[in-house]
Amino acid sequence: MTLLQEPLAGLGAFVRTLESGSFSAAARALGVSPSAVSKTVARLEGRLGVLLLQRGTRTLQPTPEGLALFERGQRIMAELDAAQGELRESKGPRGPLRITAPMDLGRHWLVPRLPAFLAGYPQVQCELGLTDRFIDLVEERMDVGLRMGESADARLIRKRLGDSRAVICASPAYLRRRGTPRKVADLQRHACLAYLRDGQRVPWRLDGTPVDVPGPFASDNNEALLAMALEGMGIARIPEFVAERAVAGGRLQALLPAVHTPGPDVYVVYPERRHLSPRVRAFVDFVSSAFDETDARNSAPVRGRARKGVAPPGTGTTKR
Repeated sequence: MTLLQEPLAGLGAFVRTLESGSFSAAARALGVSPSAVSKTVARLEGRLGVLLLQRGTRTLQPTPEGLALFERGQRIMAELDAAQGELRESKGPRGPLRITAPMDLGRHWLVPRLPAFLAGYPQVQCELGLTDRFIDLVEERMDVGLRMGESADARLIRKRLGDSRAVICASPAYLRRRGTPRKVADLQRHACLAYLRDGQRVPWRLDGTPVDVPGPFASDNNEALLAMALEGMGIARIPEFVAERAVAGGRLQALLPAVHTPGPDVYVVYPERRHLSPRVRAFVDFVSSAFDETDARNSAPVRGRARKGVAPPGTGTTKR
């Protein structure tokens, strides 16, 4: 290993060790032995003349100097990875693209559109993780993510794609049995299916006002609310991108169309880097155009920002 390579190798091993939590986990990620990682970090400490890690029998803890180097080292390694990726992708986007998205938005909105993205960029290999838990894109080394609602993470660039919308709906069988609500006050006489957050029923936001609705069932999963509505168990307020097919097929009927039922804004987010990978830029441009296209059709499960002269997916540039 040359003197030029050694500092970068030491910094990379140190950063990966703290990210993964152990020399063994870092070794698996780097494809070397745990002793090689440990010795590389020790050589880095020797060159710097400071202790970076407190080594316990079961845990590794950064010293104050180690924590300061880790925060800068993460940015340095991310910049290096991005710059190398940009060189590799000089002939077009290529390589793995790690994407994260919420379960509902991912399954019902993103996944049906990914074949078009992959067809346009055959050298890109998408790795999609769908989860409703919070994902730290930097620590979990994700390239890009879709988020519903604001993000306070200053390490991320976020681009607003549009606002989501919810639909109040019920099955025809339920409406025949219980009648059709004509105004918001009528909901108090119906069985309403509520969303759960932190164990609490979330009020429905109707015309800008939170409304507590009664009902026999609540869940922290919109798929469960959809299934219960389809079974005629009550009235649900769920994202349009979840209910779209059932409403279009007549299995659910949209109710109270004059009532405004907004959902959270939708963003695409990615770690802040000086060099944005071409494959990340292509994905950001693609989802931005997809939101605008659904808005233009005026039958969108989500409503994008109205923009003029939108380039075809992946052909434009992303501005910070």
